[in-house]
Amino acid sequence: MKNALLIIFLFCFCHSSFAQNVDDMVNFIRNNPQKSSIVINENGKETLNCHGNQLMPLASAAKTIIALEFANQVASKQINKNTKIAVKDINRYYIPFTDGGAHPAWLKSLKKTINDSVTLLEIAKGMIRFSSNANTEYLQDLLGTDKINANLKDLKIKNHSPYYYFTASALMTFLKPENIEKDVWLSKLKSLSDAEYRKICAQNHQKLKADSNFIKQFNFNNLSIEIQKIWSDRLIVSTTKEYAELMKKINSESYFKPEVQLVLQQIMEWPMNYPSNKSNFRHLGQKGGSTSFVLTDAFYLTDLKGNKISCAFFFNDLSPSEQQFINKNFGEFESSIITNSKFRERLVKELN
Repeated sequence: MKNALLIIFLFCFCHSSFAQNVDDMVNFIRNNPQKSSIVINENGKETLNCHGNQLMPLASAAKTIIALEFANQVASKQINKNTKIAVKDINRYYIPFTDGGAHPAWLKSLKKTINDSVTLLEIAKGMIRFSSNANTEYLQDLLGTDKINANLKDLKIKNHSPYYYFTASALMTFLKPENIEKDVWLSKLKSLSDAEYRKICAQNHQKLKADSNFIKQFNFNNLSIEIQKIWSDRLIVSTTKEYAELMKKINSESYFKPEVQLVLQQIMEWPMNYPSNKSNFRHLGQKGGSTSFVLTDAFYLTDLKGNKISCAFFFNDLSPSEQQFINKNFGEFESSIITNSKFRERLVKELN
């Protein structure tokens, strides 16, 4: 599972190809209601709701709630964000080839190796900005899945499946017995109840944690596209309405306690590290994610005049060509929402 890793910059587009790409995105959303969903809030008011209550896989966008629980526990002094953790203790959860290179990219950005240590805050930031699945798995273990799930009730989020060790689910392919045919194995995986599936994922998590040799048996070549589809479909689900509302809560700067808000902004507002964003926004936070079939994004912003926007748009059940198309035009579409009020008005008119 990899993050969309969209770095939002303000720039001017004067080429007709840009307009055409954005037009194609709007048409795709309009013509594919089962695959698309978008909700926009502007200055506290929901202005666009296009299939906003449709449950869809979150992919790495689900990591936002984990970041919130991290901020809660830092604020309540259950954990210290400056505590140093050995990189090797995080690496035990790293599953090669399943995160688009996110975990190695995070370590490279910090100039860290397996012999070094990192702070808990750096781990949380790496989970959001780089979308490291190993960091996610480590933090879920540290924070506690029950406490992470409690946030859903506290936030009054009703349309959301419970958290489980969803990054460890990539190891489901490893469990295939040698004497079982592929089709039989696929059928067995599909027939698992949610409770059974999550139990196996928890067992995988414990094996990763306790046995350093367990991951060595993982063979990425066995992770067929059919297995990946089952994995993708079993990910945590929610709606664009819930996540646009979550972004709005963070962006309000009044919903969470100040000490929680401060840590949450430190984690979520990684795009503000870029000078072009600092010169145009007071706040800009984002978390997206993707699989071979899913692409999601949720963001919030406050501009220099105090105007606030929160947005979530999700895509699911994409074919390879559709995934390529969405990936190609994703950034331009998002930039148009952020920078162009006329474009937002158009979306409201055409998609509501």
